[in-house]
Amino acid sequence: MPENNAIITERDHWNSVEARARQGERLFWLNHPRVAYHYARRSLVEGKNWRDWVMDRLGGSARLAVELGCGQGGQITHLVENQYADEGIGIDLELSRFQNRTEALGGRVRFQVQDVNELLLPPDSCDLIYALQSFHHFANLEHIMETAEQALTPRGLFVLEEFVGPARFQWTDDQLRITKDLLGLMPLPLRRYANGIEKRAEGRSTPEDVIRVCPSEAIRSDEIVPLFHDRFHVLHHLPLGGTIQHILYSGIIHNFPDGDDATDHLIDCVADMETLLIENGLLRSDFVLLIGQKRR
Repeated sequence: MPENNAIITERDHWNSVEARARQGERLFWLNHPRVAYHYARRSLVEGKNWRDWVMDRLGGSARLAVELGCGQGGQITHLVENQYADEGIGIDLELSRFQNRTEALGGRVRFQVQDVNELLLPPDSCDLIYALQSFHHFANLEHIMETAEQALTPRGLFVLEEFVGPARFQWTDDQLRITKDLLGLMPLPLRRYANGIEKRAEGRSTPEDVIRVCPSEAIRSDEIVPLFHDRFHVLHHLPLGGTIQHILYSGIIHNFPDGDDATDHLIDCVADMETLLIENGLLRSDFVLLIGQKRR
């Protein structure tokens, strides 16, 4: 596949993010264990994580699972290692660094270098197709969903755990106002950027600024949910929050200590307030878990 400038920019950006994360930087809101606890609680499907729920629904392991936008391959490898799937395929723009690890699985995990926007999968071949925080980077949503739907077996499931908020991170005025008010209530040490500057509000980058950093970022994120509902028979649509927390903690989550009662109480209050606003229809949930199957 010939590489264009957008693909190179994309790859370099995420390789840099991965390198920083490996060095121990806490970069994203879900990197904090207390924040992740609330997110995981909201993402339970009938009391189970989606992987266990899928296994119960299928009556055993998936014969073939496919991950769209697999990154370095850890998730698809985990599914096969832990008997959630007999075989797995990870699809992304470059080869996984997990390849040596997967050799011990007897070739049951394979990786394909492919632009998911041009997805090709055999019909009726997959018991499970899923994407984890990658689907909002894809532009050709209609083609991908059509291909995935055709590739599912009659019992097959399509799972998206995704950012579905404003395209190109064009945050709403309500999001920004609530975030500003919450920052004003936080102790100063918690809301300093790494350079020492005080965070008093979250900004709204222009779409051009977002594209400059990552050309595919949230390219059509706000269209994912309606297209999913149009294409699939939806079994579960769970709001996971993140509408406020995602931007509130941006750039400052590294300040929040683990296991501190006062900090945990603050995080709990923010999570509960966000949930209340979403449940009462005052905010949309920017992160969702969607599970669907072929329409009969």
